[in-house]
Amino acid sequence: NNVVNLADGSPAVAPGGLISVFGSNLSSVTATNKELPVPTTLGEACLTVNGVLAPLFLASPGQINAQLPFEVSGSAAMILRAPGGTSNTFNFTVLPSAPAVFRTGTAGPDTGIPTIFRAVNNELVTLSNPVHPEDYLTIFVTGLGGTSPAVKTGHPAPSDPLAVAQIVPTITLGGMELGIQFAGLVPGQVGVYQINAFVPATVPRGMFVPLSIVLGKEVFSLNVRVVK
Repeated sequence: NNVVNLADGSPAVAPGGLISVFGSNLSSVTATNKELPVPTTLGEACLTVNGVLAPLFLASPGQINAQLPFEVSGSAAMILRAPGGTSNTFNFTVLPSAPAVFRTGTAGPDTGIPTIFRAVNNELVTLSNPVHPEDYLTIFVTGLGGTSPAVKTGHPAPSDPLAVAQIVPTITLGGMELGIQFAGLVPGQVGVYQINAFVPATVPRGMFVPLSIVLGKEVFSLNVRVVK
């Protein structure tokens, strides 16, 4: 009954991105995958989008986590097949790009932190570890869409050459554009992208400065602390 971006639960999804599917009686068991390439059958369930099999990371009665096939874009029809039968067809839209920052970071007792790291100490950006002017940031996201070279759905991304996003996002901090050094898939991972960005010296300071990732009409935004 619902398909969302796995990173933050937003409705926008893109080819090659990670998704969560919610419904009922999706699987008779709960199973997780640890294999590479990621299999397209898990817990006796398989998922197709426009007839293309989707790699599955998690299968459970109420939720399935998967990678959207790179081959699918625009209008999409999803069908789940399991021992109990075949699901209804769920129709949704796959955008060319739909960036979303993972919220899986942990710092001390705090969880659910956006996965944005300062290169100077390789620690998450938090109120106690704020962004500084001339910082280099590494941002982990999903939903940047197709890459060059292309990577097979369900397969880990290569390290040589790197799989670079075909549509490079624009990132602003307090309305000021950051310099992008790299945007593409993380080597060895499936459906996980990273963006390396440089913070200019004149970036606005404050406790809640909006950091925005813009790809076409899609905008992802969150607030970070910036100090001198």
